Amino acid sequence: MKKYLIITLLFLFVLPGYSQDSDNENIKDVTILHWNDFHARNTAYKINKKDSTGQQVQVFVGGTSSMLGYINKYRDNKTLLLNGGDDFQGTPISSITRGYSQIELLNLYKLDAFVLGNHDFDYGMYSLDSALKGANYEFLAANLAYKGKTKTFAKPYLIKNINGIKIGIIGVSPMDLMTLTLPKNVSDIQMLNTDSAIAADITILKKEKCNLIILLSHNGEDRDKDFAEKFHKDIDIIIGGHSHTPIFRPEIVDGVLICQAGSYGRWLGKLDIKVDIKKDTVVKYFGKLYETIFDSAVYDKPAEEKVEKMIASIEPEMKRPIGTLLSDWKKNNLGQWETDAIREKLQTDIAFLNSGSIRKTMIKGDITVGDVWEINPFGNSMMKFSVTGKTLKKMIANSIRMSSKGKDNPEYDNILLSGIYVEFYSKNITPESDDFITKITVGGSDLNENNNYSVSTNNYTVSQLKKYFGEIPEEIKAEDTNILDRDLIIEAVQKQKEINSVFEKRIIDKSTEQ
Repeated sequence: MKKYLIITLLFLFVLPGYSQDSDNENIKDVTILHWNDFHARNTAYKINKKDSTGQQVQVFVGGTSSMLGYINKYRDNKTLLLNGGDDFQGTPISSITRGYSQIELLNLYKLDAFVLGNHDFDYGMYSLDSALKGANYEFLAANLAYKGKTKTFAKPYLIKNINGIKIGIIGVSPMDLMTLTLPKNVSDIQMLNTDSAIAADITILKKEKCNLIILLSHNGEDRDKDFAEKFHKDIDIIIGGHSHTPIFRPEIVDGVLICQAGSYGRWLGKLDIKVDIKKDTVVKYFGKLYETIFDSAVYDKPAEEKVEKMIASIEPEMKRPIGTLLSDWKKNNLGQWETDAIREKLQTDIAFLNSGSIRKTMIKGDITVGDVWEINPFGNSMMKFSVTGKTLKKMIANSIRMSSKGKDNPEYDNILLSGIYVEFYSKNITPESDDFITKITVGGSDLNENNNYSVSTNNYTVSQLKKYFGEIPEEIKAEDTNILDRDLIIEAVQKQKEINSVFEKRIIDKSTEQ
């Protein structure tokens, strides 16, 4: 399909070459509603935002009943409903049911297509496969196959006919799936070349004479832009997920519309387009995100009742207060507090924690058991290992190098640390030397390269040491403590009772101080 540069007019977005005098019989309307990275936030949750007067207020957003209510508000017989993946993992009910709760709730939406995200594999590929047998919607993943077989794990593409428009939808899961979940969860899956998979499916959809080709991608905003550059001659629209990016107006890359609706059900994306089915071209579009603020006139009551019934058995325990938060928990101070708690519990010199393991922030107030489950939904097991000071320095140096490259990437999963303090000069970073690090202390004492240091972290980080610390010059033999992260954190909250955590700078770039 030929693409043209899209220009913006006041309130109206029109592709050059489109004339109001065009044959109206060839111009067809379709509305794409989409959301992504819901992470089992089945109940509405509280956020801070500014009202029309600029005052800070608290409102409830999200939840299955609100999302479905807003979808029903905007849906008609010209609507395509798409989900950008990662509906699993994030709340206790998803973990307890191993995702079956989410399949049951997704069935309420009458979805057209769902692309598999990395967290949809968190309970293992076979558990996912079993759960999906109960799905009443199509789930896609063109770039995942069973090892040793030609069969893809999910359907690669889907064709839908809506209002006289033949629409082809290609689904692509994260290209780096193997480093985004525990290896055992995808042990019998192989990644196909994503570009080749997309190209092959485009060929099929063009032979099928599709008027519109959509890429349903769980790869993040940056990679979606790359896809747009590579496939702009054929792909019209990319509906994305993974990077949790709220794209309030569609981004345009080489004529391709890129959309994503943030995360946790806070927004519903709505893209209205006009398609010239004779030229197979999008000629008009208007897209925005609608915030799913709870509204008694909008929410879906049967969905709310289903969610309430689903969580009734676990609700008393999950609502049990275990402590008080005196200041907001944001990702940095929360992650640091958790890392300190891990080091104290496991009595190690150092603790590391990947920031991606923390899935919720909190407004000050009561801390409940359910809050901790939502902050640490993965049920990661805590592990311990030992390294020499020389190896520890190499690990820190490699981590800083990788962090400096990924600091502008919102998807970058950095390492939080406890028990260690580092000073370095970013302007002196080179691939060959670690001399850009000028100071490392452990427990307040200078690092001794000949000493052994004990380290605690979670089993995911241990399984992905190369991802976070590069090539490590000694073999790491980790011991599983069989303590789950959320159990450890619940105990730590109960012990401290009142928490007022303040973020500390534990890795200092001295270049920025000059």
